[in-house]
Amino acid sequence: MAPKAAVSPAPPATKSESDPFLYVLRAMCILELAAIYSSLSQLTLAPVYGSIPSSVFHDEITSVIVLLSLTRTNFLSRYMPAKVEYYIPILASSIPMIQSYLFKYSTKLGVESGPLLTEGLTYYPLLLMSTYSAARILLDAKIDQYLHAAMGSTILGLSTYGFFVLVRSKSNLLISQFFALSATFTRVSLQCVIGALFTILSPSKLSLLAIPAMIHTTWFNPHFVSPHTDVLANSTLQANQWNLLERAESNTGYISVLDNLDAGYRVLRCDHSLLGGEWLITDERRRQGITTSEPIYSVFEILEAVRLVETSTSSAPDNEKSIGTAPKALIAHGIDTTVVELDPKVHEYATKYFDLPSNHIAVLEDAVSWVQNASTSATKQYDYIIHDVFTGGAEPLPLFTNRFLGNLRSLLKPDGVVAVNYAGDLADSSTKQIINTINLAFDRQCRMFRDTEPSSEQSSETEATDFLNMVIFCKNTVDGKLEFRAPEELELKFPTEEEMQEESVQTLTVDNLAEFEKKQIDSAKKHWKIMRLVVPDFVWELW
Repeated sequence: MAPKAAVSPAPPATKSESDPFLYVLRAMCILELAAIYSSLSQLTLAPVYGSIPSSVFHDEITSVIVLLSLTRTNFLSRYMPAKVEYYIPILASSIPMIQSYLFKYSTKLGVESGPLLTEGLTYYPLLLMSTYSAARILLDAKIDQYLHAAMGSTILGLSTYGFFVLVRSKSNLLISQFFALSATFTRVSLQCVIGALFTILSPSKLSLLAIPAMIHTTWFNPHFVSPHTDVLANSTLQANQWNLLERAESNTGYISVLDNLDAGYRVLRCDHSLLGGEWLITDERRRQGITTSEPIYSVFEILEAVRLVETSTSSAPDNEKSIGTAPKALIAHGIDTTVVELDPKVHEYATKYFDLPSNHIAVLEDAVSWVQNASTSATKQYDYIIHDVFTGGAEPLPLFTNRFLGNLRSLLKPDGVVAVNYAGDLADSSTKQIINTINLAFDRQCRMFRDTEPSSEQSSETEATDFLNMVIFCKNTVDGKLEFRAPEELELKFPTEEEMQEESVQTLTVDNLAEFEKKQIDSAKKHWKIMRLVVPDFVWELW
């Protein structure tokens, strides 16, 4: 009997390259990266143009590009390369390099055109190529054949667009989680990561062309945070009498500390805004008898005047009083102080570089939720509260609603005082509405002061506006005029009831936040131009 021929076992079944699932998975990954890059692109613009000016038209343009790519794929195919996905990694890896050159012209481009032109040469082409590529992959997968015969393509397009919008809406949270993981994760390093992921999704020899751009970003781009690029940034800054001490990503933006070596002061920066600053104690100032650092902005000294408001406890020693969210000068008076700060990096730098005393209670969380919880529990009330949250034309509006101010008032002792710092143009309706909201929240027991004398000469660069810092003092009482224990200057008048009747909205509430957010755009643009007068262009452009 002849032996039976050996039968080789069949090779294990493998998924075909034409497996629809693999096509869909690849398309979704490309869309996801493009959606995340939407927020990342905005983050990289914020230190140069500010978060609000950078966002004007961004969502609208992004939506148009995505819908065009998903619904007009055949039309776009006439103008796109056959293997467009091979060019995506090159562009994605080159964006940080392109931005570093475009940012040098931010002053010439201006706050209106600069963000649009920058994204028009970087993110928008990347988005168009990515969404077009994803749409082509989905067509190759023939997913619509499994859907309704007449509506298959429409359902697929809308579903894909919905996926993109969902990822984009969650991308800010995702990116902030990356920042929290490690200091090596920054907005520019994440741009490099996404460029590498695009390469993995669409590998080709063309991806080698991305290597020079990656080398430029990690070695020659001052926006890439590393010890080497810190030295690179400082080589330009120090040549112009500025010095970068430290910088980091945080939950409120790009935070850095810089010294002006010529004038002798230090500033704390968040994106395109200055959170504050102090005059340094130099040898020359010591010879003049100056041994205590003072703020560079007079508004911070005005805020300290909260101690000078006449109350029933005015005669009590400061060490028997308590204050919420106060600067270090009030801590120095021995006042029991609670500091509420959303950004832990801001608190860290304030302690490390601005000598914030350690003898205070630090609450590192969102002020809205903290104040609401504290007002509900009513475990502690304060003699003074300082409300200082301006962040460069982008005030967190929930901190100025009538609801928040009502909760804040409940934290004051019966004769307590609050000092609110607000920046804006008194001619703007939004400024009138917000200061009116503050005044009404305290039963019109408020007085308001500006930090500087009005300028007799209006600069064309500030569009002839009176954009100023103002401090509003309010007393937690229903009767009695608010008086100070010292002479008052630079007082402003609140809008009258007759003036406010001309406004469609008189107070800021939780329900009309969206309307006020639109009004912030003009204020943010004015603030951008003022910041360019306060600090030289190259400081903002170098980050």
